[in-house]
Amino acid sequence: MPPDASRQASNRDQASADDRIHVAQLLAEAAAHNRLTLAEYETRLSKAYAATGYDELERLTDDLPEAIEYRRSKSRPAPSTMLMAILSGFERRGRWYVPGRMTTFTLFGGGVVDLRYANFTCADVEIHAYSILGGQSILLPPEVNVEVHGVGVMGGFDQQVEGTGTPGAPTVTIRGFSLWGGGGDQTSQTYCRRLGLTRKT
Repeated sequence: MPPDASRQASNRDQASADDRIHVAQLLAEAAAHNRLTLAEYETRLSKAYAATGYDELERLTDDLPEAIEYRRSKSRPAPSTMLMAILSGFERRGRWYVPGRMTTFTLFGGGVVDLRYANFTCADVEIHAYSILGGQSILLPPEVNVEVHGVGVMGGFDQQVEGTGTPGAPTVTIRGFSLWGGGGDQTSQTYCRRLGLTRKT
């Protein structure tokens, strides 16, 4: 085999960060639907983020219907980069595509950003969360690595993220502020929590 062809074949066999992230999401979906025990999920997840070859990743998902569905459809919609609630609320839950950078804003409203079952489109995600007389909750899966740099001005930017993520998993950086404005007794609050999988029945 010519050297160039050999190098191309080698590159195709190597697992990229995107490949590892997608497999981790397939495993999370399988565990949520009771197709994997939590112990099996944790074991496969660690192997997925440590994998260097694409064949290693395929072996981790060969027995899962989620992997078959993923291989059938490689297309994915463009992720939304802005979530806003003014005198209202927003929720982003379930299966959705997380962009590399997104902004959330609440004014006299509330919002929920649930990343537990979301599809990460890149290994590094930055969320800018702003609340004025409103509140937000950012729910994180247990394996991601998290950095929170928020400021509360007569409000709160609360971080309830315990433990560390899995090496090789995506990193989510959360920035922003919560501001209490005007009169009254309402306060702005942003919560960041790391949560485990919720089994679906």
